[in-house]
Amino acid sequence: MRRFSFSFYLSWATIGLALGTLLGQLAGSYFFLFELLSHFSVQYAVLGLGLAVAWLWQRQWLWATLAAACLSWHIALIIPWVLAEKPVSAGQQADLRVLHANVLFTRSDLSKTIRFVQEQRADIVVLQEVTVVHIPQVWAAMRGEFPYRDTIRSKGPCHILVLSRTPIQTDSAARSLKVIHLTTSVRGHSFDLFTVHPRTPIWYPWFRERNKQLAFVAAGLTQTKGPALLTGDFNISVFSPIYRSLFAAKTPVTACRRGFGLQPTWPRFLPPAYLPIDHTFINEGFVTTRFTTLDQPGSDHKAVRVDLRFR
Repeated sequence: MRRFSFSFYLSWATIGLALGTLLGQLAGSYFFLFELLSHFSVQYAVLGLGLAVAWLWQRQWLWATLAAACLSWHIALIIPWVLAEKPVSAGQQADLRVLHANVLFTRSDLSKTIRFVQEQRADIVVLQEVTVVHIPQVWAAMRGEFPYRDTIRSKGPCHILVLSRTPIQTDSAARSLKVIHLTTSVRGHSFDLFTVHPRTPIWYPWFRERNKQLAFVAAGLTQTKGPALLTGDFNISVFSPIYRSLFAAKTPVTACRRGFGLQPTWPRFLPPAYLPIDHTFINEGFVTTRFTTLDQPGSDHKAVRVDLRFR
């Protein structure tokens, strides 16, 4: 039986790292399989560091250079999130608290989630992956605190449920794209909220649908004149080239996690693969005072709690 050397496995790992980097970052905008490769910059950086050290130890300078180049590419994607300064508003008294939680549709009972939500004392709650079984249970327990709601089916058995302490007005035009767009007021300030939960882009029609939905809500956030925010599980990480084109390139749009670290949210059951795919964005009508991810009972996602101030 043929035995392969350590260098053989190192070389194939390095080639795989280089291909994953190039295809994910340069071709991820065009093909769903390539975009799936783009999300793992933290993991690629760890792999690249290990490979570069191994090749240097073996005095294989060309291979070491290739591994180091991949490492440098991913470090360049990670550093802006890790070293970004906190907004000047960080730590100030908030005007608005928003809680987003993907609750996991396979659960039969959301009692623990209900208690978790009540503990957060949010003004607006966005629950994703609730089902027709969950909604009556949540509504019965929460309607005293949150007498206003909106729901929409997002995919399969999954729905989005928005709970508000204050009256809401909904935009029916957004519903054709399975988007909730509503307007409400808190502490005398009116604002818009957008939320969407796209399908996981594991084949081309879902990839195209997700991109269309995200383009719609990104444009809506950009074009809204007053304060507005966008929150949800978008099934896209901050390292995707599509994320950068839709959100990072739009000047009025700010990611609330910027200045508070990457804070990945999924999958909780496999921390080495953690990705930041649950997001909140704001336009120029808000500033972020705190962005926090929270362990929530029974879900494969962390929840996202955001505290905001009106400008």
